[in-house]
Amino acid sequence: MIKITRTPAIVAVFDDDDTLKDAIRLSNDKGYKILDCFTPFPVHGLERLLDLKYSRLGYAAFAFACLGFLIALSMMSYMLAVDWPINYGGKPTWPLASFIPIMFELSVLVGSIGMVVTYMWVCGLSPGVEPVIYEIRATDDRFVLLIEEGSIGDNIRNDMIAMKAEAVRNDDYITHNFPGPVPIRLK
Repeated sequence: MIKITRTPAIVAVFDDDDTLKDAIRLSNDKGYKILDCFTPFPVHGLERLLDLKYSRLGYAAFAFACLGFLIALSMMSYMLAVDWPINYGGKPTWPLASFIPIMFELSVLVGSIGMVVTYMWVCGLSPGVEPVIYEIRATDDRFVLLIEEGSIGDNIRNDMIAMKAEAVRNDDYITHNFPGPVPIRLK
């Protein structure tokens, strides 16, 4: 069963990435729980401030590439050595050196398709999934910080206003326990 959780949060909107980083530093110093952060472009150093873990997507890419390699090797081995062995002027029926280009190409193909599917699954970008948008201009020119409200909402609101937040408002941060995207409207 999919359980959708709504956490009361404060949404602070900033117009500068340096101001956003200063607000995150202040939130970390005061012990506020940062739920999420949205930026229109990659902000250098943000992953350290938010204490994000290193992505393991590269391991998935290697696993998919190995799968493609094994598919190509087993397919060509079966076709040339078992299913239809042909003697071409005394040459071996299992010429491993001639398999290399096809094994490489299928490794790249399966690895890239697997990475696209894995990335879309992890990020919740599958077709039919409607994203939760906290600030419409977060993909244009605004930086959005979501902080758990808790019992100190007034302090957080005052601190964000002091940090020159363009807008500070309340909203619900929505999460779910399903490990992939949920094709239903969450908000």
